[in-house]
Amino acid sequence: MGRTVIAEVNLLPYLIHLVEPDSYVVGLVLGQVTRMLPGGMWVLGIFIVGPGDVFQDAKAVSKLRTVLHCIKKNLSNKFFLHGNSPSSEKLALHLCSTTQRYTCKSFDTNNFNSSVYPVEWKFQPKATRWHQIDCHYNLDQVFPTSLDKQTQSLKKNLQDMLAAVCDNIKSAICMFDGELKDSSEVLDAFGKKKKSKASSRGNNTGEVKTLNVSLYIPCDTRTEKASEMQIIECSGEMKFFGSLASRVFLHQKATVQEAERAVKQDIVRSLASRLELHWDSLIEEENGSPEEHLTLHEPPRRVLVSLPGSRVTLSDYLFPGEGPSEALISLQELLDVEVEESDVQKDLEVQADPADFYALDPQLEGDASEDILPVTVNTHNILFIGLAIAALILAVSVASQLTSFIDKTE
Repeated sequence: MGRTVIAEVNLLPYLIHLVEPDSYVVGLVLGQVTRMLPGGMWVLGIFIVGPGDVFQDAKAVSKLRTVLHCIKKNLSNKFFLHGNSPSSEKLALHLCSTTQRYTCKSFDTNNFNSSVYPVEWKFQPKATRWHQIDCHYNLDQVFPTSLDKQTQSLKKNLQDMLAAVCDNIKSAICMFDGELKDSSEVLDAFGKKKKSKASSRGNNTGEVKTLNVSLYIPCDTRTEKASEMQIIECSGEMKFFGSLASRVFLHQKATVQEAERAVKQDIVRSLASRLELHWDSLIEEENGSPEEHLTLHEPPRRVLVSLPGSRVTLSDYLFPGEGPSEALISLQELLDVEVEESDVQKDLEVQADPADFYALDPQLEGDASEDILPVTVNTHNILFIGLAIAALILAVSVASQLTSFIDKTE
């Protein structure tokens, strides 16, 4: 059975609006900036608006194949962003500007010479019914900086820490509403149970209630012998501290396994996105004050923007001092999405309070913090991630159905 893509009906007029006489407009199907997408959602392919039938032109098909392979390669360069979907397939949707008929094909990006397969594309209202999954992940880890790494850049230190945190998340056990579920169970079964309770109270809305996921990191039960222990001389330490929250939306046929994968991807992608934005913003400042003994870093916080006519949201990241208007600019420039400032959920994550940071150790309060640090410590960087307990994020599952949002690039 071939692929079927379910897309919201309001996207068809948008595609028609892009029609330009005797020219082509090209864009991505679902996203343009991966960090704006939560776990479970990926760039699915490209769309083309223009005259004729591009799939009947051998040169055009070759160009499409090349573009899709380049997309996959670029998305693979940043592992922690989980840019590529589990499937090797990428889609190409063509809307003929003269007949306004649309055709979709599937390309296998693992094989450049593979055949092109037809895909049934359907525009319909209410493309899917979403399951909402909430999860909170608390960060409180200390990473010592050994002497042989004291000259290592902040970016490299953060990348090493990110890898360690991601390993923990990968090995975590997920429990749904306090219960351990079989990976093959469908989320819809949980929703039906909750629906029946709501119906008994006269509330027959048909909505699936939120499922809460808890992540449990397995403890290391290894007992090392005293002879195997090592004393490592360190120049300082860095610390992850804060709470990262996740909310993903999955289609009605999603399984526990898909939900678990989406939540973990969401947490990793969000953390990686913040750190990437943070270290890029500190390139000039990193070596600006080597005499500092104690440094407080605050990566950008996530805000969520509701898509027009949908309950799902996209993410943007704001640095301290930035407001919702910056998020509106990002969505307009990158995704060609028009939203109001009221659509930006800006209070789900709050900025870090330095007082909370110094409260971790009473000795660090006041101006005496530098005096109490060992004189052998050259750098003592502490990363403080000030995140609230609830963040919204969007997910879509690539299964027998695909739900697509479309943006524009020219």
